[in-house]
Amino acid sequence: MYILGIGGLLGHDSNIALFKDNELLFSAQEERFTIKKHDASFPINSINHCLKNFNITYNDIDVCIFAEKPFYLNAFNNSGKQPNFLVNAIGKISNFFEENIFEKEAKKLFLNAKFHYSWHHTSHVTAGFHSSGFDESVFLCVDGKSENSNASVGFINDAKFVLEKELEYDNGIGMFYTLITHFLGFPSFGSEYKVMGLAPYGEAKYVNELYKLANTDENGSFRLKFNPSFNPNNTKDFFYLVENATGIKRAENKQELNSQQVDLATSLQKVFETEVLKMAGYAKKLFPQGKNLVFCGGCAQNCVAAGVLRDANIFENVFNSPIGGDMGSAIGACLDFIRSTNLDIPSFFKSNFYFGSKPGVITNTESAQYEIPLVQNIYITTAQLLADGNICGWIQDGMELGARALGARSILANPLDPEMQTKMNLKIKFRESFRPFAPIILEEEQSNWFDTEIPSYYMQYTAYLKKELRYSVPKEFKDFKERLNFPRCKVPSIVHVDFSARLQTISKEVHPAFYKLLQEFYRITKVPILINTSFNVNGQPIVRTANEAWECFMHTDIDYLIVENKIYRHPKNLTQEEKIKWLNQFENYSK
Repeated sequence: MYILGIGGLLGHDSNIALFKDNELLFSAQEERFTIKKHDASFPINSINHCLKNFNITYNDIDVCIFAEKPFYLNAFNNSGKQPNFLVNAIGKISNFFEENIFEKEAKKLFLNAKFHYSWHHTSHVTAGFHSSGFDESVFLCVDGKSENSNASVGFINDAKFVLEKELEYDNGIGMFYTLITHFLGFPSFGSEYKVMGLAPYGEAKYVNELYKLANTDENGSFRLKFNPSFNPNNTKDFFYLVENATGIKRAENKQELNSQQVDLATSLQKVFETEVLKMAGYAKKLFPQGKNLVFCGGCAQNCVAAGVLRDANIFENVFNSPIGGDMGSAIGACLDFIRSTNLDIPSFFKSNFYFGSKPGVITNTESAQYEIPLVQNIYITTAQLLADGNICGWIQDGMELGARALGARSILANPLDPEMQTKMNLKIKFRESFRPFAPIILEEEQSNWFDTEIPSYYMQYTAYLKKELRYSVPKEFKDFKERLNFPRCKVPSIVHVDFSARLQTISKEVHPAFYKLLQEFYRITKVPILINTSFNVNGQPIVRTANEAWECFMHTDIDYLIVENKIYRHPKNLTQEEKIKWLNQFENYSK
C-alpha cells in the first residue's frame, strides 16, 4: 500500500511524504524544488520527483492524506467563530462542498486513491512522538495556528491519541511573536528565529509592557486583546498598539536596530518562555504520572525555549522534534493514518531525517578543472582544510528534512577563528551580523564543553558553555556592536553573548559520515567542535542538488566544495556585481 501525505494547506511550507506500508521512502519540502522560501504552492514538483525516483505512478497511490482539514480551516477563517454542531455535521460530508486547491489538484492526479484528512495538530504531534524514541508521552503542541486553535495538550502512544485541551482561536503566543517580529523590521514569514537570535543581546525591560497587550492565566492561556493575522500587511495596522504599550518606535526593514528595540526582542523571548513553562506545568497537572513530554508545533522550533523547558524539570524527559513543525506535517499525517490500520508504526529516533534527494553530480563542465585530487580520504582532507581556516560546503547523502542542516547540506568552518561569525554572516550567508552559528560536537565530548549530557542530535536545544571555559566579560558595554564583537571564549563563533549554543550532538550511530569528519578535525586541532550552518544564502532554501551547491559556491566566498567524494577549490572568477545580482534573485522570497 502506497500512502502519500501532503502538508501545507495553511499557506506555507508545503511538503510531502511517501510511505510503502509503514516504511518511509521519501519526504521533502516543495521549496527545495521551486527555490522559493516557504513555498506554499501545491507540491507537484516534490510529488513528481518522488514518484519518478521510486518508479511508481499516480495510479499506484492507494491513500492520499492531508495534514490539515481544509473545511474547518475555511469555516473558521470566514466566520472567525469556533465550529458548532451544524458546522461539525457539515464537515463530515464536506466533500460535497467547494474543495481546497490542494484537494482539487490531488484528486486530478490520484484517481485510485482514497482521501483522508488529519487535524493539523494531530499531524504535528504524531510526527513529533514517533521521532522521540518514547513509548508514550504527554504532548504540548504550540503553533501559530491550526484549523481553529493555537495550542493543544494531550497524550499519545502507538495505539491512541488523546486530545485533552485546546487553546482556541489564533491570537495566541505564536501570533504575538510574529507581530513583534514584524514590528522589529523582519517582515518575512519565518523570521521569528532571527528575533530569538537577537534576544540575548538585550535586557528584558519591557515584559510588563508587553503583557498589557494580552490576557493570560496560570495555565498559559495567552490571548492577544486583538487579532492582527499573520500577514505583514495586516500586522502593521496594529503596530501603534505596541508603540503605545512600550514607548518604542517600530523598526524599518533593514534598518539597524537601536538598544530599545533589541531589549524588546529580549522581552518578547522572556514572555514566550514564561508562557511555554506555564503550558507545560498545566500539561503536568492534567497528566501527573507523565514522565515524557513531546514539545512540538511551529513555535516549538524555538530551541532556546525548548532548552528552558528541558532544564525546568517539569517532565523527566523533553523531546523537541525536528519534524514536529509544518515541514514534517505530511509525515505526521501518514503516521496518523497508519495508526488506524494494523501496521506497526515506525520510530524515527536516531534516523537523522535524510529523507530527500541524493545530490547527483555537477553538470557544469568547467567544474572539472577545479577538482582537487584526493591524496588521503575525504574526511582527513576536509578536516585539514577546515583546520587551516577554510570554509567548506559539505554535500552528502539524501537531503535533510526541515529548516536546519544536519550534515547533508551544510557549510562548515573552524570555530577557533574569532572573526568567523562575522565573516560567514556577511560574506557567505549575506545576513545580519548578530546571527549565531550552531556547533556540532562529538557526543562523547559534549559534557566536557557544555552544561548538559542530554544529546541534541537534531539541533533541538540550546545548552551553555561550561563556566570554566568562558572568558571574563566586562560588566557593561558601550553598545550592541561592542557586545557582539567581544571574544567570549576559545570558540567564540559558536557561542552567543550569553554563552548559549544550539547544539548538534554528533553520534557515530546517527551521523556516521559527519562523525568521521569531526573525529579527524578533533585529531588535528584537539577541539571536537565545528561550525555547522545550512548550505544557502539569506532568502534561499537549503540547496538540494550538486548543481545548486555549485551555483551557491560560485557566488559566495566559500573556499572549497565537497560533493560526496569529490573536492573542488573556488574558481574566484566572478565579480562582486555578478555575485550580488545572483543574490538578489532571492530577495523577494525573504519578504
